[in-house]
Amino acid sequence: MNTNAASTSSRPVLIHMEDQYNKRIDDDISKLVDCFTDIVKAGEIADKDKFKVSQEGYQIENQATQIVRSTESLLGLIKELKQFLLLNDTRTLTALTEYRSNALTSQTNEIKKSILDLRQELTDAIYDMESVYFRSVVDP
Repeated sequence: MNTNAASTSSRPVLIHMEDQYNKRIDDDISKLVDCFTDIVKAGEIADKDKFKVSQEGYQIENQATQIVRSTESLLGLIKELKQFLLLNDTRTLTALTEYRSNALTSQTNEIKKSILDLRQELTDAIYDMESVYFRSVVDP
C-alpha cells in the first residue's frame, strides 16, 4: 500500500476533524466571554430594589452554570485531543516499539552468551571430572 496515497486520502478527514475541534473551541470560548460579560453587566452599581437584585442574582447563577459547562466541555476537548495524539502518534509509537525491541534483543543476546559461558564451564568441569575418574580407575 502506498503511504502517500493513504495520507492523501486521510487528509480531508483530518481537516474536517480539525474544523470540528476549532468550531467547538470557538463556541465554548464565545460562551465563556458572553457569560462573563453578562455577569459584569448584572453587577453594575445602581439603585436597585430587592426584586431586581434577586433577578440579577439568579441571572448570575445561570451564567456561572453556563461557565462551568463550557469549561467542562473545553476540558473534555483537551482530553480527546490528548487521546487522539497518544493513539495516533505513530512516530512515537514506532520509536517506543523499536527501543523495546532493541532492549529485548540485547537481553536475549546477553542470556545466550551467559548460557554459552555456562555450557563451556560445564563442559570443562565434566572433562576435568572424567579425567580424574579415568586416572583413578586406571591407576588403582
